[in-house]
Amino acid sequence: MEKDTTPLMEQYHRIKKECKDAILLFRMGDFYETFEDDAVIASKELDIVLTSRQKDKKGNKIPMAGIPHKSIESYLFKLVKKGYKVAVCNQVEDSAESNGLVKREITRIVTPGTILEPSMLDEKTNNFLSAIFEEDGAVSMAFVDVSTGDFYVTELNSSDLSKKILSEFVKFSPVECIVPSPMSPFLTKLMNDIGGNIDITIQKKERSFFDLDRGYELLSEYFNDEELKSFKILDKPLIIRISGAIISYLKSTYIDILDHLVQIKYYSSSDFMVLDDTTIRNLEIFKNIRDRLKKGSIFDYLDDTKTPMGSRIIHKWLQMPSLLQEEIENRLCAVEELYNDRILLNDLRSLLDGFIDLERISSRLSCKIASPKDLINLKLSLKKLPPILTNLDRAKSKKLVGIRERLDLGELNDIISLIEESIIEDPPLTIKEGGIIKDGYNTKLDELRKLFRKGKNWLTDLEQKERERTGIKSLKIGFNTVFGYYIEVSKSNVLLIPKDYIRKQTLVNSERYVTPMLKEIEEKVLTAQEKSFSLEYELFLDIRERISRHVRELKEKAVCIGILDAISSFASIALDNDLIRPEINNDGRIIIRDARHPILDKYMKGRFVPNDVYLDNKDNRFIILTGPNMAGKSTYMRQIALIVLLAHVGSFVPAKYASIPITDRIFTRVGAYDDLTSGQSTFMVEMSEVANILTNATPHSLIVLDEIGKGTSTFDGLSIAWAVSEYIYNKIKAKTLFATHYHQLTQLENLFSGIKNYNVAVKEVNGSVIFLRKIVPGATDKSYGIYVAKLAGVKKEVIDRAEEILKIIEEDTDITPVKKGKITNKKKRYTQLIFFDESVVDTLLSDAESIIEDIKSIDINNITPLNAFELLKGYKKRLNS
Repeated sequence: MEKDTTPLMEQYHRIKKECKDAILLFRMGDFYETFEDDAVIASKELDIVLTSRQKDKKGNKIPMAGIPHKSIESYLFKLVKKGYKVAVCNQVEDSAESNGLVKREITRIVTPGTILEPSMLDEKTNNFLSAIFEEDGAVSMAFVDVSTGDFYVTELNSSDLSKKILSEFVKFSPVECIVPSPMSPFLTKLMNDIGGNIDITIQKKERSFFDLDRGYELLSEYFNDEELKSFKILDKPLIIRISGAIISYLKSTYIDILDHLVQIKYYSSSDFMVLDDTTIRNLEIFKNIRDRLKKGSIFDYLDDTKTPMGSRIIHKWLQMPSLLQEEIENRLCAVEELYNDRILLNDLRSLLDGFIDLERISSRLSCKIASPKDLINLKLSLKKLPPILTNLDRAKSKKLVGIRERLDLGELNDIISLIEESIIEDPPLTIKEGGIIKDGYNTKLDELRKLFRKGKNWLTDLEQKERERTGIKSLKIGFNTVFGYYIEVSKSNVLLIPKDYIRKQTLVNSERYVTPMLKEIEEKVLTAQEKSFSLEYELFLDIRERISRHVRELKEKAVCIGILDAISSFASIALDNDLIRPEINNDGRIIIRDARHPILDKYMKGRFVPNDVYLDNKDNRFIILTGPNMAGKSTYMRQIALIVLLAHVGSFVPAKYASIPITDRIFTRVGAYDDLTSGQSTFMVEMSEVANILTNATPHSLIVLDEIGKGTSTFDGLSIAWAVSEYIYNKIKAKTLFATHYHQLTQLENLFSGIKNYNVAVKEVNGSVIFLRKIVPGATDKSYGIYVAKLAGVKKEVIDRAEEILKIIEEDTDITPVKKGKITNKKKRYTQLIFFDESVVDTLLSDAESIIEDIKSIDINNITPLNAFELLKGYKKRLNS
């Protein structure tokens, strides 16, 4: 490369080589500058002026764009939010002490998953960095939030990997993922699918980044032997690889002090209720379906917390609903205690209000970027712990008593005292310009400040003397960083200035001068000030370092405060929304009386119509729900699923009574949409979701099916719906709610003792239909679709014609019911099937069973739209022949 025009640009290019894949923010005085291609990108993305520096050897101007150093966080956030990696290069020596060019180094590389600045983070949710590694058909994943210290790892090696991995990514919603390069075809397709569901930045790293030996080495560097044994990961090579890769990546971004990562939490799907990406979306757990925002979600409903830690705990419990009955009961007991003791609840919530984000301050302490303001907020929050402990003295539930024991301040009292003695109450944001340390904390600092204040008095006295000496009453002494101290005289008085005045600067209306006496005083003042600033900086670093030794204790207190806040939020919501404590049973029964949809009930303020449900493992295992469009079938099924979910996170539920069994998975097949990103039609998406349920559901699962087969012909759809129902009932034996417009399916009640028909009651009055919203026993064969079309504003001409056609279809003599009778061969169990003659029944049912076996064997992650079309074409040909 041709030699650059200046030593500065040589330095820039040398540093730029260290971060070729990042935008380099290069500190120059009060600005961070970008050059060349980085400047063009920064100008466009940040909407800042693109200018140019001197020309290079070829005569080309060098593009340049800068941002003020005090505004770096806001600009940094914009770049990182758009997926850019940003390297921050700072001056690491004082320009006054350098001989020539100031020494500069990269001090931080910021990516979407390595943000620590509070202004760039959503305080209510985690900001996860993820990594994924695949080997021999098995996959390991890691999710780390460096801002809180959360570190999760897991591995998957079962069937249907893509669906399960996607569900984990939707659950954690990482903003960045580290992948091995080159990626396998499997990982390539997988990351494309993940990118279609969440906003994520992919970072490709060579496979050596995931080296097993290096993984062990890095883990041993940060955790001792006892800690590593307690994590229970040493016998899991894929977990060691992925954990090492995460730590290696953090080190590459200059986050190499990881004391706040106190634990690696290995989890498996058997530890928590499994919620796949489809269920998370359909039940609107974290975001509403309409605009994908938090408002209107279950997370929003439960989050009445006072602290960021509490919000994140609730988010975590929803991500991973517990399957441990003891843990669920402990949460419910704690919620009940606060529910019954409103004074205690109100006192605790009052103390929690304003509690700082102790988790993230702990992380900033560990990474040595905590500000003086952080320390003051830390002190104020730690001072709240004694009254919280006093209030918890009367707690009796196991969970609250445990929190009380773990919240004891211990050595943290020393932190309160240290900050109280050393840091002023309202410190500045910067740490190199003084004004942080209290008078009396350090004798040497006090002496320098005294000298500085004395020098300021000298300047005041000098200003008065010069006014008297010159007769210029408007004369004043000022200061700027370029010229230091100066004497300013208006131009109308320049003839009065003495001969010892030396002109330094000419302005429009005034002249600025210095004198030998002013320079002498300036040297004493500025020397004292610079020394005091330097000493304050050293003192602050020492104070911060001493506090950072207690990061683990602070992290533990943060978790306790978060859990206490979450439980308090649950109790407050229960009181506000008339919720009750659910029973957790071991007999497999779901019994809910007067169940309400939590979100709709909240906004409808007493107008929501409640309903009951009873499901067990024997005679009431499968409910077929029929009724009109818009009558409330979908809402009813969702509210049952949500109540089961709420019980597993430890929340009270909207009902008069609820008894809920431990449920390993909730599946939902609700609604219809095209997955354009993967080239899947509405029907293909539907069948993929059905295949997932048939593959992964267990007898301990809850399945919610809202229509099956709507995306194909009536006979195809009915056949598939029938066969799926039969398979779930006979093979899976999961508790199931199935809403359908195929009224023929209601005949299943006569064939299987555990299938029951229910419908949504309606009332017909003078040609109008009133939806009563009540679920009642029995089947219905009316959908009132034409009436719903009328409500929607469809033209009367179309409505009238539709009624004519409906009447013709209903009277069509070609469609004849069959007589009751036994069906020969292996289909004997079917005693009736309306609308088909017996010869059709055998063929239909035989093909239906064959079709369902085909659906089960579909590899939903690798099938192309064309192959899917050919499959459906084949089904139709078989059924219509």
